[in-house]
Amino acid sequence: MARSAPGLPPQYYAAARSGHRSSSPAASCVVALLFLLLAAGGAAAALFLLYRPRAPAIAVKAVQLPAFAAANGTVSFTFQQLASVRNPNRAPLAHYDSSLRVACAGGEVGSMYIPAGQIDGGRTQYMATSFDVPAFAVAGPAAAQPATISVPASGPSPHVTAALVEQQQQQQQPVMEVDSLLVVKGKVTVLKVFTHHVEAAKVCRIGVSPADGRVLGFRC
Repeated sequence: MARSAPGLPPQYYAAARSGHRSSSPAASCVVALLFLLLAAGGAAAALFLLYRPRAPAIAVKAVQLPAFAAANGTVSFTFQQLASVRNPNRAPLAHYDSSLRVACAGGEVGSMYIPAGQIDGGRTQYMATSFDVPAFAVAGPAAAQPATISVPASGPSPHVTAALVEQQQQQQQPVMEVDSLLVVKGKVTVLKVFTHHVEAAKVCRIGVSPADGRVLGFRC
């Protein structure tokens, strides 16, 4: 036969046991809910780090002017550029509405749109562009400073390029500066559900001999 503690009625123990049974499930639910929230937050953070959309990386590899003509204060040429575009995302990059623009003497002189395509996740795609720039007027000797040209174009080594630029300086021959702007636009679909727009651009300054159209060097 159970005995009560001296001075404490049996109803106290019944109330205490009843209150303990009712609070235990509530506390367990709160702990479980907090655990689920923390797990969901950790999973979301991990997915964001792994699949967060990033813009493509552009690197210009070569610039050439295979055709060049100068007459009566005007210049025309064929502009060719080779660039690599790397997709740093895990998901494929669908690029579209991309373009290459060329400017000289403070104004745009030519442009072309790059056909749409797709770059798989973690892969690199090469984009070769070529188009004719119609004749445009140049106001006397180019005002560019040859010393700003430091990165060699395809073909000549850095030492050869430096020698050519130094020779141009010694002979006081002008160097024409041509600017190119490559813009790559696209979208990345994360986890096949969320679509994010990405865009990258690369500006290059090319030093060109106005006498024969040789590319002396470029930097981006």
